[in-house]
Amino acid sequence: MERASTPQATHEVEVLPDAVRVSLAGEFDLLTEQDLTTWLAGAIESHPGRAVEVDMHEVTFLDSSGIRVLLGAHGLAVRHGGSFRLTRASGMVREVLDIVDMYAFLSGENADDEARPPAA
Repeated sequence: MERASTPQATHEVEVLPDAVRVSLAGEFDLLTEQDLTTWLAGAIESHPGRAVEVDMHEVTFLDSSGIRVLLGAHGLAVRHGGSFRLTRASGMVREVLDIVDMYAFLSGENADDEARPPAA
């Protein structure tokens, strides 16, 4: 397991049997954009064709710079024959992704499903 950090952001990469998990923590904005790009591209390029899961549980801030990196990483994963999805986004981070209508796309979840009650 690899762990790296900047003053306001960290990441951890874990290779699982069926995916590569990148766990992020902290704030992702213009100051950490290059770090985030490097971390995600490294995970994708080191494991081409694999599913990449980005755990957002400990992310406390995400702006348009961070969203742009996530979208770029999604495209990179697909070009390398893999897949990309966010997991466990919550709070303000989930709200921001919902507002810009990117949560469903990046997580692979259908946002409309959450508004519907489960079938009986």
